[in-house]
Amino acid sequence: MTTIDSQYLRVFCALARHLSMSRAAQELDLTPSAVSHCLKALETDLGCRLFERTPRKLALTQAGVEFVTEAEAILQRMNSARGKLRNWMDWRRGRLRIAASTTACQYILPQALREFRESFPSFTIQIDPCPVRQALEAIGGGEMDLGFFVEPAQHTGMNFIVTGQDELQYLVNPVHSWARNKRASRDDVSSQNLILPERGSDGHTLIENYFRRSGIRIQPFIEIDNEEAIKQFVRLDLGIGMLLRWIAAAEISQGSLLSLPLGRRRLRRNWGIFHARGHKLSFAENVFIDLCRSVSHNLMTESAN
Repeated sequence: MTTIDSQYLRVFCALARHLSMSRAAQELDLTPSAVSHCLKALETDLGCRLFERTPRKLALTQAGVEFVTEAEAILQRMNSARGKLRNWMDWRRGRLRIAASTTACQYILPQALREFRESFPSFTIQIDPCPVRQALEAIGGGEMDLGFFVEPAQHTGMNFIVTGQDELQYLVNPVHSWARNKRASRDDVSSQNLILPERGSDGHTLIENYFRRSGIRIQPFIEIDNEEAIKQFVRLDLGIGMLLRWIAAAEISQGSLLSLPLGRRRLRRNWGIFHARGHKLSFAENVFIDLCRSVSHNLMTESAN
């Protein structure tokens, strides 16, 4: 069986529409002689005449009339296949702009993006470590696509997709009295050297409100938005940190740090992805969100066990 050249089919369909060599050539950006050559080659391949030719007129034969429908259907399927291939290439090539907290940048995004790169090797990833308020403004203004943060109290105009949940705990040096007793003393909290996130941050506000509801007034000894620094300060026994167990999982496993619950009332937080409500998530963005969910589950759930 002879394979029919797609160019021959395009020439034939154009001729069937115009019944004119010159007009078909103009549509296809070919010379009339090239159109004539393609038609002759197609008729040779098919073994029949498709047009009756006279010096003044071009008309379809009965075979040509019947073949028009088939030829147009073949070209339509080919165009559809090309469109699908273009779409397939488009979702493998593009840009993903992510605003994220420093914690997400340091602990979650590296693992998620390592997996993301396997499916989207040609994507450009832009990451902006910033406070959540700045991220919400950037996403709302179209400057960022997604935001990866702990869920704040207010996120008007945004959809929030939960990827994980964690719990703040005390982080203490093994020689601290709380470590020896294996419990934190509620009456002792106010007198302790607390190492907390910077004042004005969402983390600091969350902790302050937690203790306020318990009737406890806290006065931090050190305020810093850097988990690695907090762990180092606690290792030096400079105070008690309030941190996520999964962030200090390695040190806890080694015995250089110890985590203790805040009390009967837990302080849990949702992690997740923001996007503008009018923004339809692309295939690549959905894959990224699923990867963040998987990494978050591994970090936050397994370290809690």
